[in-house]
Amino acid sequence: MKKAIAISVARPEDLPDLIRLVRAYYRYDGIRYRRALVPAALERLLRGDAPARVWMARDELRAAGYIAFSYHYDAEFGGLEGVITDLFVHRVYQGQGLGSRLLETVEDYCRSAGIGSIELQVIEKNRAAAQFYSKHGFRRLGRIIMARDIAKRRSGGKVRKR
Repeated sequence: MKKAIAISVARPEDLPDLIRLVRAYYRYDGIRYRRALVPAALERLLRGDAPARVWMARDELRAAGYIAFSYHYDAEFGGLEGVITDLFVHRVYQGQGLGSRLLETVEDYCRSAGIGSIELQVIEKNRAAAQFYSKHGFRRLGRIIMARDIAKRRSGGKVRKR
């Protein structure tokens, strides 16, 4: 008999389980886990000190997956837009509709908050994730994602070492 999986907003006491899931997700997608940055960022998020939220899926007390959500503003999409930064379901729980339920949770939240669109990124080699999101109505935009780490300060065109 399958145990019921509950989805709820993550709380500060969920931090150890969330870190384990984030590490597993990063390993799976080949994302560099920055021990000096990630745990502190997750802790701030769970305390409510970030313009974001996380929902955790639990099988009784065991963490089964999570979805992380943030915001940005883009006039092209009508203003405030939701951004799914992470969605991960532990392999034991994959294929049971949990990823779809996590997406639905964010979509319901966006509707109630008056947010009309959601954006996300997919690692190019992760075709299964791209198919999953396509099945749920996401489409590719003709854009290239670019990012710049600005933690290093610039002075006179040279990077100053801390």
